[in-house]
Amino acid sequence: MTERSCAACPARHRVQQVCLAGVLLVLLLMVALSAGAGDDEGLVSARAFVIMDAKTGKILSSLNPHLMLPPASTLKVMTALMVTEKLQLDDKVVVSPYAAAAPASKINLQPGEVITVRDLLYALLLSSANDGARALAEKVSGSEEAFCQEATRQMRQWGAYRTRLATANGLPAEGQYTSAEDLAHLFRRAVQNPELAKIMATKYYTIQGDRELRNHDRFLFTTPLAQGGKTGFTRASRHTYVGHFKHGDQEIIIAMLGSGKKWADMRVLIEKGFELSGAPIAKMEPLEERLWFAKKHTGRYGAVIGKAAAKGSKAKVVTAEIAGTGAKKANKKKKSSRYKGGS
Repeated sequence: MTERSCAACPARHRVQQVCLAGVLLVLLLMVALSAGAGDDEGLVSARAFVIMDAKTGKILSSLNPHLMLPPASTLKVMTALMVTEKLQLDDKVVVSPYAAAAPASKINLQPGEVITVRDLLYALLLSSANDGARALAEKVSGSEEAFCQEATRQMRQWGAYRTRLATANGLPAEGQYTSAEDLAHLFRRAVQNPELAKIMATKYYTIQGDRELRNHDRFLFTTPLAQGGKTGFTRASRHTYVGHFKHGDQEIIIAMLGSGKKWADMRVLIEKGFELSGAPIAKMEPLEERLWFAKKHTGRYGAVIGKAAAKGSKAKVVTAEIAGTGAKKANKKKKSSRYKGGS
């Protein structure tokens, strides 16, 4: 071996050492990242979630934020956004036979009935009214199909590029999807609308025909952190949810898709969200599953109750109690008969 080739040996050795160190660094980073993803993956049963700072829009934590999944009735937030862009709250809507024929959940609108946009928005966001969603879509665009095309374009102009509407209510439909990030982004836009924020924070509301509405978001009845949200469920989507929570000066939005245990998953994400925002909270008690509501009142009695609740009357507390064994059985019976198409 020549002197020149021998002199090159240390240089080659150093290059090999640098390359090996680089490979080891990459492997260590991959292990660290996969460990972090594993922690998030085991955090909840949901297939995807996003925890967002409500003030800035910054994502604090996420799991599969871009995964496109069926939204179920959380899609009604998108319908409400579209409606407030196109219609006035006092506009009148004539209910078509198609809208009235929507499956539950619904408020039993009748063909030819005339109702305000305001009342339909309350029905849409509190009672998840599928018939109300169709009626609003037809008022905006003439048909539900045309509404979905127009709304999809609008959502994408607002930055929700992984969202497509095929219905106005979130009932199962081919080619209908959103992502946790899109849902959080659109919900943030919704809570910045004072009227929509007010509606989603309302527990009870009575609309024409003495129909008493109750908000499906149980967190409004169990924790002062809750500022309003929208639930959803179909067999295909499993449980979905998007909501706004506030603690001190900190506000977070959580969007969750594909959950097997909605309330339990959400409690974990709420705790995590406020911890990440620098305003940790105590562990949340499992109150939502035990919450029991008295049978909904209609007619004259329902209107009286609705007005009392709107004024903050404590008299309504009897309809939202933490249930004992008997109430759990009643809830189980009710749940077994619930339509499996949306909530």
